[in-house]
Amino acid sequence: MSDAFQYDVFISHSSQDKSIVRPLAERLRDDGLSVWFDEWEIGLADSIPSKIEHGLEHSRVLIFCMSANAFGSDWARLESYTFRFRDPLNKERRFIPLRLDDAPIKGSLGQFLYADWRSANREEEYMRLANACRPPSAGRGAWGASIEDEPAVELRSLGHTEPVWSVSWSPDGRRAISGSVDNTIRLWDVDSGRCLRVMEGHTERVGSVSWSPDGRRAISGSVDNTIRLWDVDSGRCLRVMEGHTERVGSVSWSPDGRRAISGSVDNTIRLWDVDSGRCLRVMEGHTE
Repeated sequence: MSDAFQYDVFISHSSQDKSIVRPLAERLRDDGLSVWFDEWEIGLADSIPSKIEHGLEHSRVLIFCMSANAFGSDWARLESYTFRFRDPLNKERRFIPLRLDDAPIKGSLGQFLYADWRSANREEEYMRLANACRPPSAGRGAWGASIEDEPAVELRSLGHTEPVWSVSWSPDGRRAISGSVDNTIRLWDVDSGRCLRVMEGHTERVGSVSWSPDGRRAISGSVDNTIRLWDVDSGRCLRVMEGHTERVGSVSWSPDGRRAISGSVDNTIRLWDVDSGRCLRVMEGHTE
């Protein structure tokens, strides 16, 4: 186990998949990995959220078990565990989706290479998964093969998983942002083509993005009827602006960066104070 982390692996799963996940957790543990598995870590009278947060904070790898059960009523809770592991800039952590059944993969998870527990050759899949969970200094695994010899299961930015509807340059021309039908905004280094950050929060497709004149913030408009204000460097959503009753198709900044306007399928244009998120004016007149 890496000195920087108490656990090598945190296994996130639906309680309904326990019978499938438990043998995997036991085998990873038997093969020398330190595994956070809820049955082993949460005792009577323990605070469940506190225990889970501690496990996530002190784990290097998150195995996210994808299934119909996970994508059901447990989805919002399980997805909330993943964000710190999915940041492309966080090289210390690794996010590994594990597909348990044929349920369609949800949202932006489609961008990640996953380990396939449905495979007829599950033993080979386990070897790939276990080797990917070992710290880089672990050298050769239990099977005598170098980790470098195995296909890597690792975080890769493969780009948007659905059509792109809008792009905007940074004022200095070195970066760009894009909004997509996959509900995400992506920050790009233009010279290398590398995705620097994925900004998530919209619950429907992103129809428009616009970079602020000072280069520090961006706004996005979505089919979820909202405009979001983003801190570009951190990827954090600073504010959600609500008021439109239909999807937002276009957003734009004022030259001084203090206000923004949005156009919507509700036939209106709205003027916003960006710092407060307050709608200053509704401009009506369009009939479509």
